[in-house]
Amino acid sequence: MVRLPPSGRPLRHLGGLPLGLLSGLLLCSLLGLLLVVTSCAPRRASVGSMASEAAPRSKSIRREAPAQATHSHLRLPAQVTVELSGLRGADEVRWRGPDGRPGLAELIGSGVFLNGAASPSPARVRGPVTIEDRTYDGILLIMPCPEGGLEARVQLGLEAYVEGVVASETSIWSATSAELEAQAIAARTYAAATLRQRSENGAPALLADGVMDQAFGGRHTPGSSARAREVADRLTRAVQATRGFVLMRGDRFEEARYHAACGGHTSNFSDVFRKEHRERNAAGPTGVPCSSCARRAARESSQGAPDEKRPLGWIEELSPSSLARIGRVFGLPGAPRRIGPARTDAGGRWLDVALEANDGTVKRIPFEELRRAAGYGVLRSGAVVATVPAPSDPLLGGGWRAQGKGRGHGVGLCQEGARDLGRAGWSSAAILAHYYPGATLARHDGGAPPDRSVLDRHSKAEAAQAAAPMTLASAADR
Repeated sequence: MVRLPPSGRPLRHLGGLPLGLLSGLLLCSLLGLLLVVTSCAPRRASVGSMASEAAPRSKSIRREAPAQATHSHLRLPAQVTVELSGLRGADEVRWRGPDGRPGLAELIGSGVFLNGAASPSPARVRGPVTIEDRTYDGILLIMPCPEGGLEARVQLGLEAYVEGVVASETSIWSATSAELEAQAIAARTYAAATLRQRSENGAPALLADGVMDQAFGGRHTPGSSARAREVADRLTRAVQATRGFVLMRGDRFEEARYHAACGGHTSNFSDVFRKEHRERNAAGPTGVPCSSCARRAARESSQGAPDEKRPLGWIEELSPSSLARIGRVFGLPGAPRRIGPARTDAGGRWLDVALEANDGTVKRIPFEELRRAAGYGVLRSGAVVATVPAPSDPLLGGGWRAQGKGRGHGVGLCQEGARDLGRAGWSSAAILAHYYPGATLARHDGGAPPDRSVLDRHSKAEAAQAAAPMTLASAADR
């Protein structure tokens, strides 16, 4: 297991100090060892301005016992099963095989028929298969859906899944290797932790292909241009370089949540995912400042408008009918009369929201529940900076407008921030250390960490090559 270097802390490397050649000089040896330990203590460096900060120096990974020896009860799954949520309840499933020939699955009575012939359930189709322009490796599983219609799943190797998630969660065309590697480790850790937790609770060991878990659009299929092939190769190399690496917190997989953009400060896992924290004592990352997002938010505020290429700010309005529906969802006699924050965190993010009904009843709920009810694409984050009417003023039967910054729940790795840190020359290990303070990096594929980890490399030339701003259009707005 490898302790992640604290973000922004350059580590100095010293050679071995002579400890004496005679056994009688034990005291001198002990003093020498004390000097070595003292001289290797890290210096704290401020993250500071991205324009002027130096990238953390590369850290040599110590050769230690493989992760299996330390976390023998944990194993990475060789395969994962992913539900294709867009096909749930479908009357039929159509695909094209590797030879381009079409396939059809239908529900007739209570059974699944493949190309007109009855099939055992689940019906199995060997991939790769292409469904609605998405190519899936592994095995396509089709079965009756308990709510009616069909449901489809894909069973594939863990690393193929991780590569598909990274391609879906990031703008790979402009991403540095450090950003891709950090995302790969976070995605792999989330998958391992989630599948283990669901299996222990007796739930199906499934991952959804959307924002409820991780965006997964199947295999990344590059275009024919040399640039497209180079981007695809860089994606594959990043996943292969991190193969088997996961984040740990103590003897558990880290709660490796991530989101599109924090808006300036990430949040505590225990504040946002309090149900998980309460029911299974889950511990995850604490909130940290994100200087990149903070500067961009300040710049947008001074300009009075979101940035055209990489916007952080947003303004959305809930109509009276939407408010009435939200009132019903949370047991109010009608639409809320007032909406305001009941609790915020260090970064100003709304953690709890108070909904006041016309009869004076106040319903206090987690803000993430309000986001879910209103729509994740509507209330894009809890970093709400202003509302109309103001929280103290009544709605008077009209709509409710919210202005905010950032996208997603705000816990763990900030994808926009990681992009800027990668461009500044930070290694994937340093990026992960910043957004998951206190976590450790372990390898769970049976191999010992190398003397010089690929996770700690950084390339100024690569950072400069990817310096053109680009919106994370494919990142899921969690």
